[in-house]
Amino acid sequence: MAFLIPTWYKTRLVASISIPRCRIAYGADCGRHQLVVVRATRKANTTTLWQDTTTGDVTRLKTVTTEITTAVAGGHALLSAALPATESFARWLETPLTARDKALKVLPALLDVQLPFPLEICLHDFAFPQADAAGRFRAFAYAARRSDVEARLEQHHALGLDPVLLQHEGGVLWQQALTEIPLAPRALRIVAYVGDARTALAVGSGANGGELISLHGIRLGADELATPDAPAIRQWAGRVTQILRALPVTDAAEPIQWLWCGPGAELHAPLEPALAADERVRFKMLAEPVTFLARALAHAALRGDGTGNLRNGDLTHTAILAHGARTRRNAALNLLLAGLALTGLSLGWRAWLANRETRVQSAIVAAAQQLTGAAQIPYGQEVDQVQKALKKQATELQPFLDAFQPSAARDLAEVLAAARACRVTLDSLSHSGKALILHGATDDWNRCDPLAARLRAFGYAVELSREEAGADELVRFTLKGARR
Repeated sequence: MAFLIPTWYKTRLVASISIPRCRIAYGADCGRHQLVVVRATRKANTTTLWQDTTTGDVTRLKTVTTEITTAVAGGHALLSAALPATESFARWLETPLTARDKALKVLPALLDVQLPFPLEICLHDFAFPQADAAGRFRAFAYAARRSDVEARLEQHHALGLDPVLLQHEGGVLWQQALTEIPLAPRALRIVAYVGDARTALAVGSGANGGELISLHGIRLGADELATPDAPAIRQWAGRVTQILRALPVTDAAEPIQWLWCGPGAELHAPLEPALAADERVRFKMLAEPVTFLARALAHAALRGDGTGNLRNGDLTHTAILAHGARTRRNAALNLLLAGLALTGLSLGWRAWLANRETRVQSAIVAAAQQLTGAAQIPYGQEVDQVQKALKKQATELQPFLDAFQPSAARDLAEVLAAARACRVTLDSLSHSGKALILHGATDDWNRCDPLAARLRAFGYAVELSREEAGADELVRFTLKGARR
């Protein structure tokens, strides 16, 4: 069976303890004289291990409890039991604060005001913290007197069961009903669990994927309701009618869904007529109603949410304490390993850098020795020694290099040929390296320009200056050129 997890149920819990993740979980529905035990796995497989009275086959019951005890002790499984709604307190608490952290801090004080007994003698838990439309934070509070929690645990211990989780039955009933039968967004639903000595009602709507409204407990169960026309039925119906009247008005197209479950669900026939006055209610029986609460407890434990778990504080199960110790130990070990890894990485990196530096230095020394011809070069002076050696070698090699430079005679021949072609007279010609200076005269102002153009074609950057013609009617000019 595929289970749909509503969005409101995924919200991080406020005060719940950390629940270990296990592949197997057991759910135990322990009544006045009825006991139902189921085993569930993460593959959504559910097996009923016990569905009988608490005084049934003692040998078989011992086999079941031994299996559970061994699995829990080995850390492979969890056992979740129910705290009756009749022995606990469950209500939404509204805060005037919009800051989440501050709101969570004031929740215990708000709960203390709401409780009919001091918070100091209670165990409590908070779930589903969320902001309303105005941004104010609220959370669902569960609480029970310590004496009631201890009595409930003792009831299970007498049967050989030691629950790891003691969860409020209303919250898990509501969740399991949502996972098995999704609810329309505008619909209302009541999940009614009828045990042998109590009735639990979980009321909610389909808003936000399935939102819990309230939880109620009635101290009347199958033992009192089994007799037709009994006063207990009228008393039970009167209490339920009060709850129905408090519900918000629903869309006419969406009736109130009433889902029966529990060992006493078979009594729905005499109970439904007692509620016939409210035409909004439509009744339906959940699949395998007797084991429904036990299934709900097991699957809630598998999810690890621990919603409404009131076995906390100094009553916390040793499996939870061991899980917390392992978590802290593993966190410390992971930090230690991370520190060692970083230290090793740092040492390795430094060793690699040192080796790399040695190799580079050796290569520099070898290159310097080859360039300078020296057998020994002081550390750190390789560059200076190479520069000095290269300067000395450059002076000695200059005549040899000059022999391979282009001949100046060729440049002079090109310049003289260009002057002859342009019909200009040269008075002097100076050539040194890449520089060239011409002084001369011509009978035409413009004849200097072709000469300058030819010199540019030879690769010179040319600067031309001319004087006005004198008495001899010749234009004197100076032409300077430099090789680019």
